[in-house]
Amino acid sequence: MMNLSGELRLQGQDVVFGTFQGRGLETATLESGFETVSFKIRTKVDPLAVLQIASFLRRSSVDLVHTHLSTSTVNGSLAARLAKKPSVATVHGLSGKLSYLASTHLIAVSESVRDHMIQQGIDGSRVSIVPNGIPLPRIEPEWRGATRRALGIGENSLVFGTVARLTPLKGVQHALRAFRRVLDERPDIHFVIAGDGELEQNLRTLAKELEIEHQTHFLGYRNDVFPILAGMDLFVFPTLREAMGISLIEAMAVGLPTVASRTGGVPEVVTPETGVLVPPADPVSLADAILELLLNRTRMLAMSQAALDRAASEYSVQRMTTRTIDVYRAVLSTYRQAR
Repeated sequence: MMNLSGELRLQGQDVVFGTFQGRGLETATLESGFETVSFKIRTKVDPLAVLQIASFLRRSSVDLVHTHLSTSTVNGSLAARLAKKPSVATVHGLSGKLSYLASTHLIAVSESVRDHMIQQGIDGSRVSIVPNGIPLPRIEPEWRGATRRALGIGENSLVFGTVARLTPLKGVQHALRAFRRVLDERPDIHFVIAGDGELEQNLRTLAKELEIEHQTHFLGYRNDVFPILAGMDLFVFPTLREAMGISLIEAMAVGLPTVASRTGGVPEVVTPETGVLVPPADPVSLADAILELLLNRTRMLAMSQAALDRAASEYSVQRMTTRTIDVYRAVLSTYRQAR
């Protein structure tokens, strides 16, 4: 959302944020120089907040309301209807439809998300697809060596890794079991895990039980994700359920080939040119794919370039913003004609 809003501003659009009072987003938007209005939203559907937001929209020059996530969408889209303004909601996950019924139009971050909404009875004409985009990094040559030195990994060692919230649905437990099989074949390989979450201690315990803890590197939450990724040779994404996967795009943006689960919107991001898809929750297939790629330098190099090209052409923040503006214009045109 912040990436989109920043690029919208660069492209000459005026952006006003409506935030939850007292939450971190309010500070972030103000620090980024956005006009920000905060509302006290107490519940999933807060009638008083809806009225207050609607009153603000009537007084403002806002042409269109864009909401993100369910509570914001419920209150924001109802307020937009009261204020007689069109609203667009981005559906970031495989969500239930109820939070999105009052929105004029939906943006799905993948075909999988769009299909999920249609299966629940949402009219397909109300759902456009705009994949998430990121600011593409300028890759610094020293990142790889610096990351490896910090982790005590040799320059010539093979490294694969993941960036994820450490929750059961991210499937990191299956990647650890796959790593046990990988080490049985090649004892010079390391596994890097960036992220924190409720499963972290259980995963650390599992690594010890599997006797892989000395070559498994738990980094916790990191905000320097691109240098961390640059220290890897291969990205692994063992998710069990995923709408799209921002970390997949981040890995592509530094040129990492990927081994990922064939689930949700992942196959829309990871193509045969950029990676290998395996069944979810299948450590054997995961281990086989990791070894196959890590030991095939020619194929890895080809996938690396294809990943860089695909990130630049499909998943830049500029591409996401252009697509989003196209949706805005179509929704505004239809809305004005209907009135």
